[in-house]
Amino acid sequence: MIGTVLNKHWYFFSVLGILLIAVFIRFYQLADVPHGMTWDEAAIGYNGYAVVHTRRDEWLNFLPVSFMSFGDYKAPLAIYMNGISTYLFGMNLFAVRLPFAVFSLLAILGIIILTEEIFETHRYKKLFALLAGVLITTSPWHIHFSRAGFESGIALAFIIWGLLFCIKALKADFKKPHLLFGAAVLFDAAIYTYHSAKIALPVLGFIFIVLFSRQIITNLKRIVLPLTIFVVGLIPFILDSVFGKGLTRAGVTIFSSDLGLIQKLAYVIKSYAVHLSPEFLLRGETTTLRHGAGYLGVLFITTFFLVTAGVISILRQSKKSSSFKYQLLSLGIIFAGLLPASVAMEVPHANRALLALPGFIFLAVFGLDYIINILEKSKLNIQVSGTHKEKNIVVKSFVGSMIAIHVLFSVSFVWHYFTNFAQASTNDFNDGYLEAFRLAQKYETGEGTEPVEKIIFTSDYGQPYIYALFVRKTNPIWYQGGSLIKYEFTDKINMGDFLRKNTLIVGSGMDDLPIEQADHIIYGADGSVRFQFFRTKQSVE
Repeated sequence: MIGTVLNKHWYFFSVLGILLIAVFIRFYQLADVPHGMTWDEAAIGYNGYAVVHTRRDEWLNFLPVSFMSFGDYKAPLAIYMNGISTYLFGMNLFAVRLPFAVFSLLAILGIIILTEEIFETHRYKKLFALLAGVLITTSPWHIHFSRAGFESGIALAFIIWGLLFCIKALKADFKKPHLLFGAAVLFDAAIYTYHSAKIALPVLGFIFIVLFSRQIITNLKRIVLPLTIFVVGLIPFILDSVFGKGLTRAGVTIFSSDLGLIQKLAYVIKSYAVHLSPEFLLRGETTTLRHGAGYLGVLFITTFFLVTAGVISILRQSKKSSSFKYQLLSLGIIFAGLLPASVAMEVPHANRALLALPGFIFLAVFGLDYIINILEKSKLNIQVSGTHKEKNIVVKSFVGSMIAIHVLFSVSFVWHYFTNFAQASTNDFNDGYLEAFRLAQKYETGEGTEPVEKIIFTSDYGQPYIYALFVRKTNPIWYQGGSLIKYEFTDKINMGDFLRKNTLIVGSGMDDLPIEQADHIIYGADGSVRFQFFRTKQSVE
């Protein structure tokens, strides 16, 4: 009975299995790996909390469209989502990371359905859809940006589902208006989630229009209203860009530099080359472990091999083929997705380039299709049969070998991520900050001890105030009114500070302090000293 059900519903159970594996990889020790909390995560979590409770951000701006944070401005949607998450589950790292992990599952489900839609008439459409699901589920690129507070992962999910709705609408000759309305809302949401979408989506939209221009022009009347809804939805963003700070992030791009037009163009081309190089794709070259584990690349060599085959298939494919436009769309997704990273001053940048991931996955699927077609027609595959007269032994052997190798890479990466990377990324994820401020708060309020008059806290790791606000759950109105008056954040702690009475001194592991006299020591996941606590005498003799 069970076997019959499994055989009948094998596709459903396969998708469910992929999603369960994804849940394990993305939710296991979510609050512990990466160990620590970045400034951005703390800012997203605190501002979400502030908006939900007071309708204002940390600077008392009422329901802002852009959130000022550490010299730039963040897109709002992930912050508002985080406010709901922290409201429901508390002000903790798990609640901050929860929306990002949840949307990663939506991205996986979306790419499975989207792949099945692209290969709708193909005999292997369900197998290819499962392949796409496996590739994104085990992708080092996607795993990393699913387990921490990176808005790119949420934007990616919106874009995948938006593309799905667009392609469904296209196949229905735009006679199902709800599909385009849904796509308009999803693309708006992506733009309100992550800055890279502001660059990638218009370019991707242009590519989509060029590829499917005939159908779009024929059905232009049916597209006008959804397009109008899309534009109307962007009015707050447009107003904020013109009159506010919505385009502040443009200051970190090559366009803000003093280089000439030719030099800027050369820079962008070079940056594309960096993001398409083996160093980035296969070795995971990164400027910081915040943006990747630096192990086995952002694409496994198995995926890279299939992507290469996919590119070759485009060069040898007939332009009249039903799949040719979708192959070009895959390249278009890569081009548009890499553009935000390629115009940035920091290269390579896996976070800003994440929107290109679906393009690589679709190319890999096209690559497998291309290889299978070649192998099926090969003499060896035709002549050789299995012990029970099975056909396509060469094809099955190739696919089986690829699966085995890919599984080995996947297990190796996941093991590395939860062991070596979890320790090596201590500094990159500001490990120890939350523990340090939880302890400092006890001294501030007198929980279990006499309250101190002053807390001198190191700024060596940067932006300590946002962690204080997060841990203390400080009302932003109180913060602007001087709620942190007991705290003094400093770049330099010296022995003269020990002469202050009834003061808590919190130094970093880099400060030259008498650690043997410390009241408390907070260690990082790698065993290094992160914070040293000293309480001075309650009176000066």
